[in-house]
Amino acid sequence: MRTSGQLMWRTVGLLSVLSFLLFAAGFVFALEPRQLASGPVAEPAEHANPAPPAPGEGIRHVVALGDSLTRGTGDANGLGYVGHVRQALEKQTGHPVTLTNLAINGQESSGLVGQLSQPQVQKLLTQADLILFTIGGNDLFKQSGGVYRVDNDKLAAAVKGLAANYEQILRHIRELNDSAPIVYAALYNPFGDTDAAADTVKPVLDWNSDAAAIAARYPRVIVVPTYDLFVHKEKTYLYTDHFHPNEAGYARIAERIMQALQ
Repeated sequence: MRTSGQLMWRTVGLLSVLSFLLFAAGFVFALEPRQLASGPVAEPAEHANPAPPAPGEGIRHVVALGDSLTRGTGDANGLGYVGHVRQALEKQTGHPVTLTNLAINGQESSGLVGQLSQPQVQKLLTQADLILFTIGGNDLFKQSGGVYRVDNDKLAAAVKGLAANYEQILRHIRELNDSAPIVYAALYNPFGDTDAAADTVKPVLDWNSDAAAIAARYPRVIVVPTYDLFVHKEKTYLYTDHFHPNEAGYARIAERIMQALQ
């Protein structure tokens, strides 16, 4: 009986050891997968990342708003910056892009606020894939006494009113369309090479800074700087009225916008 019992316990012990070894081997095997098949193993195929879409790939409908800068006044070809942007989008994407230009010559920010309440304008904005606008030049200079007789008090009041209207414009557009990029082309100073430079440089720069700060509160709003494009290049990029860009000036603004969209 004693010999039989010892044999039984030895057998049980041996089986326990074997079970443990099998368990340990399986655990290691699970942690470190091994090559089971003989012969060389093909490397896993590398999945090439799909090419990124071209800038503006989803843009098929553009709506433009604002003043004479968006209207294209001064461009003998009639394109303005919005026309150049449209052409660039079509060239990059290979598909047609429609453009609806609702800008009004001489329009101030209060006028644009009112325009946004029109049902047809609202409908067009809801369908837009890209929204472009300019505003502010007429506010700053028409309401402040004119560029050659700037009244600083009127100018300060004009900037305050412009800021309030500008924020209302952004808020209203974003409520109508929560996905399309909104591009605001900031102001340049067409009077940098005139006697009015001292009175106009700071207000323009201050406004551009305010515009960028307000835009930062809203998603997908891009403020495109244009001031540096015209500094010391007024004769190259301005129309004969010394206020609006010429063909080359509008083309430069469009290039800057296309860079921002990328």
